[in-house]
Order: sequence, then C-alpha cells, then structure tokens
Amino acid sequence: MAIKIERGGWILIFLIGVALVAYSLNKYGVLDLGKWIGSGSGTTTPSAARLDTSKPLPTSGEAETNEVRVRVNIWVGCVPGLVANGGLDTAAGSIYANKGLKVSFKIIDDWTEGAAALATGNVDVMLTTVDVWAKDYAQFQDKNFAAHAFLMVDWSRGADGVIGRQGISSIEDLAGKTIAFAPYTPSHFLLWNGLKSSGVTTEQRNEIFSKAVHTKDGIEPATLFAQQKVDAAVAWDPDMSDAVSKRAGAKKIYDTRVANKLIADILAVSDRFAVRAPKTLTKFTEGWLEGVEFIKSQPARAYTLLGTIKDFNIPTDLAKAMLEGVKLADYADNLAFFGGGDTETDYANIFQMAQEMYREERLIKRRSESSATVDRRYLTSLNGHFSSTPTEQPIQYQAPPKGATPIATQRRSIYFEPNSAKMGLDSRAVVDEIASFMRAYENTVVDIEGNTDSTGSRGLNMQLSKNRADTVKQYLTEKYKYPAGRMRTFGNGPDKPVDSNAIPEGREKNRRTDIKVYPNPAS
Repeated sequence: MAIKIERGGWILIFLIGVALVAYSLNKYGVLDLGKWIGSGSGTTTPSAARLDTSKPLPTSGEAETNEVRVRVNIWVGCVPGLVANGGLDTAAGSIYANKGLKVSFKIIDDWTEGAAALATGNVDVMLTTVDVWAKDYAQFQDKNFAAHAFLMVDWSRGADGVIGRQGISSIEDLAGKTIAFAPYTPSHFLLWNGLKSSGVTTEQRNEIFSKAVHTKDGIEPATLFAQQKVDAAVAWDPDMSDAVSKRAGAKKIYDTRVANKLIADILAVSDRFAVRAPKTLTKFTEGWLEGVEFIKSQPARAYTLLGTIKDFNIPTDLAKAMLEGVKLADYADNLAFFGGGDTETDYANIFQMAQEMYREERLIKRRSESSATVDRRYLTSLNGHFSSTPTEQPIQYQAPPKGATPIATQRRSIYFEPNSAKMGLDSRAVVDEIASFMRAYENTVVDIEGNTDSTGSRGLNMQLSKNRADTVKQYLTEKYKYPAGRMRTFGNGPDKPVDSNAIPEGREKNRRTDIKVYPNPAS
C-alpha cells in the first residue's frame, strides 16, 4: 500500500535533511554552527571572554578576586604550589597567604574530568601535561571555550617508563606483544611516541594498540605486569620499579630519563579567569616559583609537607623518592621551555607531536599553532624577580659500549643526488623529523648509518654511504646545534641489506639511512 505524504510532511523531511547535513559539516569542521547560534540560545559556554595575549598585561582585571581554584591530580610535581599554600587550602603565614591570596587545590585524578572542571568554571587553573593539553585545547576550541598555558611545572625525569618481560630489550621487540597502559594520558603519549620513533611499522603499531589492555590509571598496568598478565606496561614510579623487581628477567626498556624532554607538566588558566583577575594570577605564578626556590633550599620540609596531606597518601620517604624522578621548573626553565614566541621550543616540539597523535586517534580535527596556546605575559611580568640563568648543566655525551643494544632503530629513506652526498631538498623534512625526536630524547646517543644497494663498486659505495651519513650529521649539527659528540657516523655500503638487491623494490629499501638510538652512558 502506497503512503501519501502531505506537503507539510515533505517540508519536515527537507528540514530534517538540512539539519543532518549541517550537523555533519559542523562535526568535521567544515561549518561552524557556533557562529550561527546566538548567545541568546543559552547553548554557549560561560567562557565567552577571550583575551589578546599580544597586548600588555593589565594591572587589574574586570572583577579582581583573591581566590584561585586549582585542579591537581595526585602527583608530586604540584608540590611547589602546595608548599606556597601550606597544603590544599591556604594556611596562615604561607607564601600565598602573605600575598593576600586564598588558593584551594582540588584533587581530580581523572584527566577528562579535570578538563571538564576548567571548562565549566568549577576550577580556574588546571594542572596537566603538554601532550594532554594538545587534546584539551583543540576540544576547548570546538566548544568555544578559551584557555591558555602559562606556567611550566616540571619535567618527568625517570618517573614514567615502558617496562617489558624477559626477551623484550628494544622498542621493536614490542611488536606483537600485549601492553597495558592508561589511554589519553601521558602514558599513552610516551608509548605512542616511542613506537612512532622506532623501526616498528604502522601495521605493527596499529596491532599493538588494538590488542592493548586499557586501564584507568598508571598504577594498574604495573600491577598487571607484575602478575604476568601482560608482556609490557607503561607505568610510573615507584610502581614501575616495583613491578620490574617482581618479575624475573624483566627490564625497563626506556623512560623519561632517556626521553627527558617529552613529558612536561604545565598549568593552564581559563581566559574567563585571566580576564577577570590578571593581578591575582600574576601573584599566583610568583608564589608558585617562590615555592620552587623554597624546595631547592629546604627539600626535607617539602617532603614532610607532602606526607602530611592525607588525601595524597604519599608518605614522606615516598615523596622524596618520587621527587627524584622529576625536575621542578624554575623561572629560567620556564623561559627556555616557552621561549619568546618562536616555534623552536621544547613546548612547541611536544605540542606538535601530541597533536599528531590525537589527530591520528581522531580525537581532534584541527591543528593549532603552539604559540597561540600560551600566555607568556605572567612570566614576562616577573622579569627581575627571579634568576634567568639556567641551573641545569648541559648533558655530557659518551659513546655506548661495544655490542650495546639500541633501544630503537629507525630506517629512513633520505634521498641524495645520484652518486653524491648532497641531500635532496625534499629529504630535509625527514631529517627535521629526526631532529624533533632527538630534541625530546635529549639524553641519547645516536648512530647514523648510511647504506646502499649492491649496484656499482663496493669500495665506492662504502665511501659514499659514509659521506651521506656525515651529511645528515652536519645538517643536524648546523641547524639544530646538536653536539657533534652525540652522533657517530658509519658507512655500511651494500653490506647490510634488508631486502633482495635482485629487484628494484629491494634495492630501493636497501638505499636507506639507519638511525640507532642508545641511552647516554654518561648519565
């Protein structure tokens, strides 16, 4: 039986179709419905205030307040703020109290809930990591919510790592294995970045993530590993080291002592609060940095303070051990980390890599310029209040012992002009990717090995492959100022093929540059 649709029905169907198309275009970033839906609809966020970070920092805000609410998770990196505050709530006689501030630290361990608390106005400032911030910032933009990073808190220096059972000695050995980690956290980024920077293929990487065991935090992976329920895990100390000790033959494959510029904690503030209370936020920043200085001079008192915070459940001795796995960021560290607006900074390097991960995961659909996500004005306003001289000594490099196993081996196609060591212009982008990795894994020594196919004289190929490896090293040294002593070059000629030289495809694979990465023995 035929169904007759009246004219009003056709109009309704048409309107539904238009709505579905508009929704799809908005979802995939083609159309911004927010521009068409007025504030009177009641659907906009309460954070319409946006600030212009290129303008001078105001001396007072629209509705200056002395109260600051800060989201933290149970992590030792926030100890400078807790020291400045005398605990979770401002104590009389504390650094913050003496500045006339009333600061409350709110423990929200779940990363998604922490971002939601900032977006909904339940907190004003959020502790996060740069990698997670890359996701949150993009999602905030989609929701018409504005926020900026404004302070570096710490570097993870050994506190986070990837551990494996006996027989797993490199990142490539993780292929086909079952790994436990907490998704969309720094643990996820540490694993993804390590795999991306290794010789693991895209197919192998996809398989690893498809069969991985997902957990809610970084503690459970260590437990699963110790119980021999997974082959590997991404965890943090002290649970990570404890899990390795409980499983015979287990080892740490790599951690943030090696990837020492990959995981960084930061503070982000909503534009809504920054517009309302810039003077308060400046005092808050100053007090946090004074907390860092206090810990440097009296570390034992910081350990004791952490031990007294009941909700943290971190005894004094454990607080000391955990703080040894981080580098608290002082004023000079902040200046170096955020830079002056250029893109060649550690912050930009991490942010861009994390954006790549979250775009690959389809959690974000747009890229943001890293410089647009930061408000440096609070640090600039404190110029002269703190020393800007770096306190961290440059890394000294030492060659790995003979026979050492690299933690990762990249095989890169770097093209040179025929029978020449002159690198093609299109290959510089490939070497720039290697440079990005070397920046994040600063505490490593790198071998650059040139390889050729078997066409032509072996002697000439040996020399040509060495010259090409030297060209890559020279590019990294001149453009990125990496110490020459950090890199060794070798020419293998045709002696280490990865495929048959009898076919064109095999010869192309053999004309490659191998990048082998070792932990720096000097550290």
